[in-house]
Amino acid sequence: YFPPRDGEGNQGSDTLTAHLLAASAEMAATDPAFALPAEALAAMQGGLTAFVEGRIERRFWSPRADLTVRKLAALEALSRYRLATPKLLQSIAIAPQAWPTHALIDWLLILQRLPDVPQHAERLREVQQTLRARLSQQGTRTTFSNERDDEGWWLMQNADVNAARLLLAVLDEPGWQSDLGRLASGLLGRQTRGVWSTTTANLWGGLALARFSARLESTPVQ
Repeated sequence: YFPPRDGEGNQGSDTLTAHLLAASAEMAATDPAFALPAEALAAMQGGLTAFVEGRIERRFWSPRADLTVRKLAALEALSRYRLATPKLLQSIAIAPQAWPTHALIDWLLILQRLPDVPQHAERLREVQQTLRARLSQQGTRTTFSNERDDEGWWLMQNADVNAARLLLAVLDEPGWQSDLGRLASGLLGRQTRGVWSTTTANLWGGLALARFSARLESTPVQ
């Protein structure tokens, strides 16, 4: 986990830590058995906070600059535990139009949980408009206009993951309710032989469809 235990001689990964925190929180919302042990959770949360603040540096090879999007992923994970604050955003240059789609989804989720962010309404409207501009429904498949640029394998990200996380992110957004059915069927349309392209995509895809199905089951048929 991140940061590493003393004496292990490795740096740990902010990307993997953010993924574990986010996935665990999502699963624990319906089944407390998926909650992380308290000691490990505190270490991971402290490590990510220090990373966002710049007190810890993690440098890994990557095909393009990724520090901003890694910090957004860390902040999104921390926001699930009410540990993100507007002050932590000071280390990030806010430029949604230039970000890959997975960073836009992180930014949307951060804004949903941090209503005190300056220019909140404007920023929320901007990120949703940007996501809609990239979104495309081709037959029964959800696609994004910049899918090639979204293949961030070293960050555990790709378009399948984006389709799943977008569905989760907008489940409770008023302006997206009429789109939920298409997003769910479009997510399924991205499967090949019943699965998505990566382990990460299969995790988030399963979580997204479970949440979507639970909403349908709680709504009387008209």
